[in-house]
Amino acid sequence: MTKHQEKIFVLPLLAALVTVAWGNAQAHTRFDINTTKEGTRVDNHVVIPHGCTDQPVIGNVTVFPDVSTALVDTAPLPNAAIGSDAFTRSDQPASAFVLGVVTFSPVLSKHVFTMHEIVRDSNGNPIAEWQAGGSIPPNNWVAKLAVRVNPINIEPTSCVNRLIVAPAIANICQLTSIHEINGKDTDRLDVDFWSAPDAGHPQFDGPAWNSPAPYIVTRNLETNPLPENCGEGITARIYPSAQQLDRDMPVRINGTQVWPIP
Repeated sequence: MTKHQEKIFVLPLLAALVTVAWGNAQAHTRFDINTTKEGTRVDNHVVIPHGCTDQPVIGNVTVFPDVSTALVDTAPLPNAAIGSDAFTRSDQPASAFVLGVVTFSPVLSKHVFTMHEIVRDSNGNPIAEWQAGGSIPPNNWVAKLAVRVNPINIEPTSCVNRLIVAPAIANICQLTSIHEINGKDTDRLDVDFWSAPDAGHPQFDGPAWNSPAPYIVTRNLETNPLPENCGEGITARIYPSAQQLDRDMPVRINGTQVWPIP
């Protein structure tokens, strides 16, 4: 076999291996930048690497946790991963762990979807966004939805060393009714959920804790040291409650709900 013939066979093989490795690493919807120090604004992207099996993505909803109603789990570890078995539900409100609110600034871009709308909390803070009017192929393409995550600060009196923010994300592939949706079914063709499995929502909960896209905020131990009784600190993860998902996940255009179909 000549060197030219070797290249003909070897180069496609290498390309295939790179494609497989890329696919395995990028199988989940995730943030481009998933870790930051508290008090830092981050220009970020929600990265969508595939559709719903063989269906293209025609819309996206991203819901950040509303601190006033968010659920909180804690783990007695300073740097627990989002799926750690050490987490248990806290009976304290999210405000005991987060100073202020968790908000973002949508970035006006029509590279992927042409329609955008902000969803606000009761105080007018941007808490969610839906996008539509476009299509992401089901395979072999990556879409990046721009978002600016505003500074998130850890409550100084808490023992939190690491804060894991877990937004609820839905990649919509078909318009279906609320009764047809099952977020725990990963083989469905209508919608792909990247959300917490324990929010208690019958349709919008994800399949497992490896589903949500974690946005990790680390404590600035120089400007915000841990209280003396905290040792090395704990990890807290916060995520939207079922109450918030009912309010902020549906897509409404001019007051009319278009997804899920009522």
